[in-house]
Amino acid sequence: HYLKRTSTRLFSVSPNLITKDTLDTDTTTIDTTHENTTPSPPTSTTTKTPTIKSKPKKGGNWNQTSPLEWTQHFGRRNPTESARLAALAHLTPDHPDYYDVSTMTVPGVTLVRNAEHARIVLQALMSSEAMEVNHACDTEVMEIELKKVGPVGNGYVTCASIYSGPDFDYGLGDGPGTALWIDNLDDAYGILQEFKDWFEDVRFKKVWHNVGFDRHVMWNEGIDVKGFGGDTMHMARLQDTSRAKYGAGTGYGLEALTADILGRRKKPMKEIFGIKRLRKDGSEGALVDVPAVEILQRDPQFRQKWIIYSAFDAEGTWLLHQQLQHKLQEMPWYQQHNLYQYYDMHMRKFGEVLTDMERRGIQVDAKDYLASVEVQARKDRIRHVAAFREWACRQIGPDGLAINPASSTQLCTFLFGGAANSKTKELTEDVRVFKIPREDIMEEALELLMNKDVATTTTDGDTNEIEPDEFDNMKAVQLKALCKERGLKLSGKKAQLQERLRGHFLASIDDGIQTSAINDDFD
Repeated sequence: HYLKRTSTRLFSVSPNLITKDTLDTDTTTIDTTHENTTPSPPTSTTTKTPTIKSKPKKGGNWNQTSPLEWTQHFGRRNPTESARLAALAHLTPDHPDYYDVSTMTVPGVTLVRNAEHARIVLQALMSSEAMEVNHACDTEVMEIELKKVGPVGNGYVTCASIYSGPDFDYGLGDGPGTALWIDNLDDAYGILQEFKDWFEDVRFKKVWHNVGFDRHVMWNEGIDVKGFGGDTMHMARLQDTSRAKYGAGTGYGLEALTADILGRRKKPMKEIFGIKRLRKDGSEGALVDVPAVEILQRDPQFRQKWIIYSAFDAEGTWLLHQQLQHKLQEMPWYQQHNLYQYYDMHMRKFGEVLTDMERRGIQVDAKDYLASVEVQARKDRIRHVAAFREWACRQIGPDGLAINPASSTQLCTFLFGGAANSKTKELTEDVRVFKIPREDIMEEALELLMNKDVATTTTDGDTNEIEPDEFDNMKAVQLKALCKERGLKLSGKKAQLQERLRGHFLASIDDGIQTSAINDDFD
């Protein structure tokens, strides 16, 4: 199989090789023969249905006229799960958790809770004026634990917020510059569907922060969001890669970016809605809990702040997009072109493709194959860690067997200790002491360390007698007191206490520092 395009490379570093026009008019011809023939060029620059010469497998699910039709429901929520969520999201007045919030208003926010208001707002959103502005969008989702599952096929959209700039009026009498908030719970259940045509219309540019989440949860509700205008997370990465958390930055979350770029930090949910967990005695503890999304949206004591919180996500995204666009326009790319042109021509469209790929996914055998691979991977890890420690032992002695490969500080000292810092030119430490709990040290390493100690305390003669140390002169009560001070077990006979303390000091410090430390303690 091969694919030939009428234009040159899709992702070229040179903008004069591919432009927005060639991307929009690009035509694809597919030939599945294996002969060295060249497909004839298209006769026009308009998009055509691909020419397919191969024959579909009999009984297969491939439609020649619509090759991707069989994937159209990929990533959708399970029908059973949808029914469960519908029952939770559509409470009636006789339900104990139902609240009548029909009269509540929020300054600066246009609320939509019924079909009549939705249709009025849609007239504004579908107008020619709406084609000329960017619409920043955001969603809030209930019944989803992102630490356990992703957004594809999980959760229910409780509300959506839109901000279209300071001059846009949604038509409900609140004036221009407000944020639009669409309720989708209880009395307003299903109102989000009124906006389906607008969300799926490519003529209206929608801007998101982390579109990979919002587009998937909207797909769960049967809405295939189109008209991707940009993602402020992608734009921020292009503008400054040093914001990454693994460096010295604060990351690319909306909270960090609004604080850094706008000087108007988005407050996290825990800070606004957090409730301190009570101890057994009734006093407030250090742990903070945040009520579930549906409670925040329903309960009048939280609802107004909740609407302001979710509306600011959209407004903050719109303002971020404006600032990042300006910053990228000031950054050169190629000849007279800037990085925003690069983003708009390449990364923006690629961002939408990535969410399509995530939605369709890759079929894997998670139950049998991946489970067996995980078992083997864990065995391999144990084997490789053991091999690494054995090699380290040959380099620096028994301490090498106690190295923790997951500790970047230990590895840095072991592998690069004594090297010059590339920025300050100062030499790094070539010897460092790490205190490690005895139970975290391999028995083999402890045995070698103790044997090493035995060798250093033997006489030069033929005898192998071990010279007595301070522990031998201590009583059991004194040994237990020292064990308690060092956080060691207190049970056992006197000899066991002595060996436990010797092992602790041997594992905590190297030989030279160890001797002085023990002498200091017992002089």
